[in-house]
Amino acid sequence: MPIPMLKESQPKAGTVGFQTNGFSLDPALEGVKEGVLAMLALADAGGLETAVRLVRNDSLAEEAYKLTCDETGVLAEAGGEAGAVHASAALAQLALENGGVLPACTAFDEPRFGWRGLSLDICRHFFPLETVKRIVELMTFYRFNRLHLHLSDDQGFRFESERFPLLNTVGSRRESTLVRKNGKNGQDGIPHGGYYTKAELRELVAYCKARGIEIVPELDMPGHALAMIAAYPKLACFADKEHPVQVATSFGVSEFSKVLLCAGNERTYAFLFGLLDEIMEIFPFEFIHLGGDEAVKDEWKRCPNCQKVKQEQGLKDERELQGWFLSRVSRYLETRGRKAIIWNDGLCASLDSNIVCQYWRPFLAVGNRSTAHYANAGGRVIGSDFLHIYFDYPYAATPLKKTFHYEPVLGGIKKTRASNVVGTECAVWTEWIDTEEKLFFNLLPRLAAAAEAGWSQRRRNYREFVKKLPAHYALYKRLGLAYAKDAEQHLPFWKRVRIAKAFLFENTHVELPGGGV
Repeated sequence: MPIPMLKESQPKAGTVGFQTNGFSLDPALEGVKEGVLAMLALADAGGLETAVRLVRNDSLAEEAYKLTCDETGVLAEAGGEAGAVHASAALAQLALENGGVLPACTAFDEPRFGWRGLSLDICRHFFPLETVKRIVELMTFYRFNRLHLHLSDDQGFRFESERFPLLNTVGSRRESTLVRKNGKNGQDGIPHGGYYTKAELRELVAYCKARGIEIVPELDMPGHALAMIAAYPKLACFADKEHPVQVATSFGVSEFSKVLLCAGNERTYAFLFGLLDEIMEIFPFEFIHLGGDEAVKDEWKRCPNCQKVKQEQGLKDERELQGWFLSRVSRYLETRGRKAIIWNDGLCASLDSNIVCQYWRPFLAVGNRSTAHYANAGGRVIGSDFLHIYFDYPYAATPLKKTFHYEPVLGGIKKTRASNVVGTECAVWTEWIDTEEKLFFNLLPRLAAAAEAGWSQRRRNYREFVKKLPAHYALYKRLGLAYAKDAEQHLPFWKRVRIAKAFLFENTHVELPGGGV
């Protein structure tokens, strides 16, 4: 059985081989031919020379598909282009698990959630386009359909802007990076930077589209905006020429986090609207992420312009001022036919109710209760609980089994409102991920476990999942990708604590073979 598990399957006697050069595709599915062939090529199939036929079946939902594998050949019926890609990925996995041939069977499959994403941070550490494409290929293999690109943060700006060129000459580069590995705990003194050109991003959009994946770009605001402010200091409440803002070289929420985009300056909105226009020219998907997380509002409290807006709008505090700020930007997106997403930090009384909330933070007032209340009141939610599906943490802190059993529908959300949880999205933040080896090590096999949480129903069998992993490990090895060998094995609590402690205070690469040396 593939990962994620098929919804329905009926085995038959015998096996069926297939070959990609004998494959035929319904013209109605031509837009994903590249993705279909890419998935089938992963099968490494041998055996009989039986053709694969993919046809459109309008009675199925867009992402649903049926498989029939018997002595007459292999037939995949798909509701739409995305379903065709999913069907080909499932066929490839069935072949991988069965020595290059397919078990004779019939099957029907469709996802539980319509939103199954991966958020990729390329700000803290920048990775080339080819690396992103390799991740997209894995996403396709596990039937994800959203790539959330985190394009701006305190540590770098990664989108080519022609309207605001200083975002690239200044904002995309930092002078050093905080590291904690190989006995070093401090700044490495090595400049780090990069950004994707518009041509590269158009290429990536097409690459994803051919694999049934939409890209969600994120422009983080009003916090995590230091790279933008370093390029254009007048976007902040207080532009200090004697102590200019610089692109951050360290991570987390600290003094530099208090520098926000000014909520009381019209220049801020003109800049954001112009930049969003550029972003929307490249990314056609209807959703744009506006961030809204971890914004320390000390400067807003003493900024006369911010305080004036707060009073004029009748807002009770700076939290509601942020809600007003995000809602204003969201309304601009609406005039362009787009919709906004924010992190759940931004939930408040002044926030427009049509903005999608991405839940990551379960603690304090911005946690489970406010997110459940938002969903119960009709708001849409994406589940991204960092305790389960954030991949930047060590496996010792977030075991594979915990990721596998993640339930996106929060406790406190009424059964009648459960449909307001539109899906789930795992995340890989790259503060401590500075090499491709660590990137893929942290992703694999977690991506497979998270796929089950987004596709399959509540009841999932971890033992059955683990039995499938050897075939997937063999694929990772064939593709030359690093992965966490034996990640499914249970570690005693004391050992998990020891590894997590080492990660926090000594070596962020502690779990890599050789400690990342």
